[in-house]
Amino acid sequence: MSIMLFSALAMFGSTIYAATFLNYGYPSSTIPIRPYNYTSTWQAPMDASITNWNNAGAKVQFTKSNNSPNTITAGNFNNTAYGVNYASVSGSQVVSFRIELNASTISADATNLSNFIQSVFVHELGHSVWLGDNPTTSSPSIMSYTRNRNSMTKPQTFDINNVRSRY
Repeated sequence: MSIMLFSALAMFGSTIYAATFLNYGYPSSTIPIRPYNYTSTWQAPMDASITNWNNAGAKVQFTKSNNSPNTITAGNFNNTAYGVNYASVSGSQVVSFRIELNASTISADATNLSNFIQSVFVHELGHSVWLGDNPTTSSPSIMSYTRNRNSMTKPQTFDINNVRSRY
């Protein structure tokens, strides 16, 4: 079953930590992604996004693996989203995902391009580890649509605690 995650349309609410959880997530706390290769303008912040999750203390590790079914693409897409995570799901488990980072919308709205890329990519990676959009909280969250994408580049304590509750 393939599910397109336009975030708000494909989420399931939960009350733990007042989070908004998806009804699916990656079955393992080690999440492989296929290596990607872009100019340093994009490569550096994309790599930093993975490091931001890996060093957050959320009990998850994103690793690069040539065999991974999970892909990341930065390009110009015909939608208004900054990023989208398309997940293939079986039951409650993500079998694979494809993240698209929309260079045209990101570039148009960023005042700090590197931070904006990181914010969007960290957010989209959050969907692969059960996190839904716009949690009902007053706490800072990388999953919030109203976050400042030019400055918030890492999972916040609220996000980390919610991911830890799933792994």
